Amino acid sequence: MSIKNIQKLKKLGIFQDHTNNSAKDFGKYNLFYGWNGSGKTTLSGVFRCIERKSSSSRFPSSEFTVNVDNGTTITQANVADSDLNVYTFNHDFINENISWNSVVKSILLVDKEKIEERKKLEKLKQEQEVDSKAYGIEAEAIRILDGAVSKFGTDSARHMKTSLQSIDTTDSYYLNYDKRKFGKFIEDHLEECKSDDSLLDDQKIVELTNAARPDQKSPITFNKRSINQGTLNKAKERLDDLLKTSVVSQTIQRLVDHGDIKSWVETGLDLHKRHDTNECEFCGNTITEERIKKIEAHFNDDYKAFKTRLESADGWLASQYVQPPTLPPASDFYDEFKNGYNEACTALEKAITDLNEEITVWHNVLKDKTANPLETALTVQVINESSVNAFNDAMTAIGAAVHKHNHKSGNFKEETDKAKKQLELHYATTEVKSFGYHDKKKEVVDRTTANGTLKTTINTRNKVIRTLEDSLSNEGLGADQFNESLHKFLGRSELTLRFNPYKKGYEILRNDSVPVEGNLSEGEKTAIAFVYFITKLKENDNKMENTIVVVDDPVSSFDSNHLFHAYSFLRSNCDKAKQLFVFTHNFTYFKLIRDWFEGVNRNRRRKNPPKDSNALFYTIEASIAAPRQSTFKDADSSLVDYNSEYHYIFTKLHAYKDNPALSRDEAFLTANLARKLLESFFSFKFPKHRSDIAQLMNCGLIGCKITDEATKEKIYRFINKYSHSAVIEINEDSSENLLGESQNVIGDIFTWLQEVDEIHYNEMLEVVA
Repeated sequence: MSIKNIQKLKKLGIFQDHTNNSAKDFGKYNLFYGWNGSGKTTLSGVFRCIERKSSSSRFPSSEFTVNVDNGTTITQANVADSDLNVYTFNHDFINENISWNSVVKSILLVDKEKIEERKKLEKLKQEQEVDSKAYGIEAEAIRILDGAVSKFGTDSARHMKTSLQSIDTTDSYYLNYDKRKFGKFIEDHLEECKSDDSLLDDQKIVELTNAARPDQKSPITFNKRSINQGTLNKAKERLDDLLKTSVVSQTIQRLVDHGDIKSWVETGLDLHKRHDTNECEFCGNTITEERIKKIEAHFNDDYKAFKTRLESADGWLASQYVQPPTLPPASDFYDEFKNGYNEACTALEKAITDLNEEITVWHNVLKDKTANPLETALTVQVINESSVNAFNDAMTAIGAAVHKHNHKSGNFKEETDKAKKQLELHYATTEVKSFGYHDKKKEVVDRTTANGTLKTTINTRNKVIRTLEDSLSNEGLGADQFNESLHKFLGRSELTLRFNPYKKGYEILRNDSVPVEGNLSEGEKTAIAFVYFITKLKENDNKMENTIVVVDDPVSSFDSNHLFHAYSFLRSNCDKAKQLFVFTHNFTYFKLIRDWFEGVNRNRRRKNPPKDSNALFYTIEASIAAPRQSTFKDADSSLVDYNSEYHYIFTKLHAYKDNPALSRDEAFLTANLARKLLESFFSFKFPKHRSDIAQLMNCGLIGCKITDEATKEKIYRFINKYSHSAVIEINEDSSENLLGESQNVIGDIFTWLQEVDEIHYNEMLEVVA
């Protein structure tokens, strides 16, 4: 994988708000040019963050977005997960690895002679890489799954708290229901939460919700009664006997056939006897004695006695109708018992109605018998057992409801707690089954165990790898290679490293015996640091073709004699890097690297078919106005195509020549460019006065006719006012006027150059055209 681009830099030192709008995507080779203070080291710090897999310690609130060519993105938030193999040379690297007064950290280079052990080590490292990656992926998956299980506990506790609080807001257990209580409940009711039997239907939920309410009621008094089926059966036997019984009489058939007439005659006979008359009260005719005797024979004593018996039976049967008992009002019951009680009352009412209807049938038959005692064909059916059972069952159900109510009243807290626990179990089981809690919990345990086994394998293998690395690595070998490279770099062998096992690092010696103790030139320090970095690239058999190398200014202004050493050393060691980034402020060093990279591009363009350039050039530029801000962008063609910084400055300043007016920021920038241009031009023309810009400008005025003392003074004031301070206070109107005349000043500068050396000026115009 390679770095594609740096899309965003925010609050990273001088890079306050950089976006990748003016820079092409990176290639294999990448060269950045920027003056001191433009932000090169700060930018290299982004690569250092990726190398160390951490955010910036210097700028803790900074943000960065780095795109990788595989489509992934690295930011300050996920940099710890980066797989890029990055090595960065900058001041941070030097400070962390080299103490100029003490030691240089050790280098572990692999002994090339132990071929079989190297093969084994390589195989183990490959296995370790595969297993470590798999372990990391699985650990993250387990973490996400375990997080979901944990979140489930929190969410479920919240759901249950809402449901259970609606029952009883005075119960502190449910009022403060949380993840801990929910987890313990599941643990205590493990098997019950797995069973569907713990789930309640809507009706049962309503009942238990009512049962759990904290409103206590008084006990209820109720006297239960029942109907005996045997008693009714015996009554039927007696009734059947009456219905089948008859008496001996001189039958008057018409009276037998017509009960209403019989009743009328029987009543009339009694009236005539009581009034002692034989005259018919209806027609007024005399009733003969023979007719009287005949009627009396029909209604004899036995007949009268039987009729009295029938009348007695009628009275008894009338008393057998079932009367509704006095029942307690439903409002006296707890809510959860009301439905059952009301249903039992309704069933009782129906049973009473059914029984009384059947008794009424008996009563009507008895009335028929009473109306005609001589009739023997009348019959009745037994009272249905189902009706009797319905009555008794309803009374039992009412009694049960009363018993449940009274039991709860006598054991109120125990019963309400029981209802709450049933509801808690229902809600917990619902949550558990909906989430698949037990399966996911088991999955976490199983996968953690399996991944733990893999971790043990990784740790065991790591010990073997360390043993092999210790066998193959050699600090002395590291010192030998370092010293060989350093001597080539410096062109002399007076500085060497020697491993000190007590200090766990290398001592820097001069003439192989005297510790330098900080007595090193800047050039020597740079050489030691850079050679040490390149040597570290090969540590533990690191493969250059898999490495992204970042180098920030391997030369300083104090060791220009080492430019070519630094260039050749970098090229010979890092040409095969996966990706190379070089930052420099030194234009000569820039040219050396640029020509190397351009050679790579030319070779690619000569291919058949031609290939795109994979070496790219950028400039890091800082604004002049305070607070300064930097950005990087594609390098101007003048920087890439020409062979001196002078060409570059001439081109940049000439671009401002025809601007109608310059802003203050542009005035700062052009003043710096103008000063460097004039210093370079006049130093070449008048080398005896190189150290004094004022004298150089005085020399440049000799022989000029167009440029006079006033023009020179205006130019001198312009470059001094705006090239020595990032923030400038202007108190004179003339200075403000000068700001408005910046464009004229730049024109005056180029007129002056043309007047001093027209041939040079014209050729430079051709170059920048």
